[in-house]
Amino acid sequence: MKVLITHELFMPDFAGGGERLAYEMAAGLQKKGVEVQVLTTGDPKIKSYKGIPTTRIPINRYMMNFTALNIAQLAKDYDIIQTMNYNAALPAWIAGKLVDKPVVCLVTGVYGHRWMQMRGPVFGIASQLVEALQLNHDFDRIVFLSEFSRRWGIETGIPGELTDVANPGIEHRLFKQKKKEWYVLFMGRFARQKGVYDLLEAARQLPDIKFKLVGWGEEEQKMREFVARNAMSNVEFYNYTFRSGRPFFDMYAHAAVLCQPSLAESFGFTIVEGMASGCAIVSTVDLGYKGMVVQPNDPGGLAEAIRRLFDNRKATLGMGRENVKLARQYTWGKFVEKMISIYKEVLKEKK
Repeated sequence: MKVLITHELFMPDFAGGGERLAYEMAAGLQKKGVEVQVLTTGDPKIKSYKGIPTTRIPINRYMMNFTALNIAQLAKDYDIIQTMNYNAALPAWIAGKLVDKPVVCLVTGVYGHRWMQMRGPVFGIASQLVEALQLNHDFDRIVFLSEFSRRWGIETGIPGELTDVANPGIEHRLFKQKKKEWYVLFMGRFARQKGVYDLLEAARQLPDIKFKLVGWGEEEQKMREFVARNAMSNVEFYNYTFRSGRPFFDMYAHAAVLCQPSLAESFGFTIVEGMASGCAIVSTVDLGYKGMVVQPNDPGGLAEAIRRLFDNRKATLGMGRENVKLARQYTWGKFVEKMISIYKEVLKEKK
């Protein structure tokens, strides 16, 4: 089987979870004997990344929307075009029509009306329209990362019969449990979508509880200003760039509680990583963990949930131990096997 993967960025270029997912998918398929090639943007001199062959077009990632002919030219020699949503999805769909190749779209995020919460009325409406333009096509299969993300996709008008679910995984060997310290950990992008201001407001209501925020993103300066303005000595910031070092994983290992208060999410990698590290979870995303599920845009409810876990420390530590077991279902091996089974079904239907 030969699979052409298209995504707007590919490692070592990185902007978020989509790049990580694209790499793990390509590497996993290659290990299973699938011939893969990645078409992306970036420096054409980079011909491969960790053994994965790449073709890079020297354009901005947003210009990936206009690469249908580039994709079609390469796709002639492949069985399937595997794309991901946002800027690679529409040109991949067009390319599939041009060269009569099946196209599978892996959805890393679909939010529908939730864009309004994340970006306000003007940019929210624009984001909804762009999302619909990119996704509402007759792909041969549209794959979501979770059941709740699939429900959201169907809400936007995607036909349910075209959809499937493939849960991604984590590298379990990197995440260990160590003696727990009583702080709340946030991992991820400092963006409104991630509910960071709800988190800060909850921290303001809990001055006796320490919060460690690890990440990067467009809201970082405003978040720091909020903390300074409110004289919040219980909040500490850490840069996400040290992910490759042991201190990053130790932050997970020692945290008693991980908090992910996203306004909308497609899966929740940091939640599973926290589970694997023995953290109790407080989140708006329900992945079946032990902890507390809260509603988005409710900093008071967030603070109350965190307080309950800190007031019941023995039970909270027990939740963390249970989460380690629950996290084992999320592996990259299972994810890749699911994708291969989808490809086989699509190719069979195409005959």
